[in-house]
Amino acid sequence: MSNYTPSVTEGIYPEDAGWTVEKGNNVLLLSIPVLTEIMTYHIYTFDYTWLYHEELDAYIFCFRLQNDKEFAILFQKDHAGMLLMEGEAYEEFTLVITDQDFKKLNDDSKYITLSNISLDRQKIAGW
Repeated sequence: MSNYTPSVTEGIYPEDAGWTVEKGNNVLLLSIPVLTEIMTYHIYTFDYTWLYHEELDAYIFCFRLQNDKEFAILFQKDHAGMLLMEGEAYEEFTLVITDQDFKKLNDDSKYITLSNISLDRQKIAGW
């Protein structure tokens, strides 16, 4: 993680999400159809940070790709945030984002991979 300070002003809610394991590594798979534009990107480097929004009771995963495009994914406590309370989120994990519905995933589905993610938990969140 770097000294990245996000400037993104809007967040995106995942339509579906779940944990899986690949080659012994925890993977958080997210379905976010509105991110179609980045599914063809080759990600060499990225910066990220976690924010907490008290009013929404949500962690926000902000990331910036090497082309300076920024995105924010919202994990509200009672929705996708529930996944951040599971054991896998207390260890380093990989975030895989697809624009496909999970039921339609196949070998040709496009996705991006963000590796070595650690959640910086905030005391104010309480979760």
